[in-house]
Amino acid sequence: MARNRRRNQRQQRGAAAEVAQNHLIDILSNPLDHATDVVDSAAVHLMKVSRRHRLSLPQHSRHLVCRKCWAAHSLPGRVRVRIRLGQRTTTCLKCGTIRRFGGGPKHHRLQRGEL
Repeated sequence: MARNRRRNQRQQRGAAAEVAQNHLIDILSNPLDHATDVVDSAAVHLMKVSRRHRLSLPQHSRHLVCRKCWAAHSLPGRVRVRIRLGQRTTTCLKCGTIRRFGGGPKHHRLQRGEL
């Protein structure tokens, strides 16, 4: 009996953490609907909740927060985004961290126009 109770409590805690994570992602997805300090606080809390409960960030929300300084990238003027040869390079303007998304150039493949 005690094992089932502990398992149910653990599942409920995980479900509550996912609900909180989704609520914070909604705040970060619509930053103009909230104050700047609320969006910054949501970014920090999103990272804390995700790490505390060992939850990975959903694929569509990984670009919303800087992994180093936990700054919200959804606010204008916080991030520089450059796209070159299919690779998105994101630079945090608060701490200077650079992240690259996408495969980027594949030098072993033929480039366009090289047939």
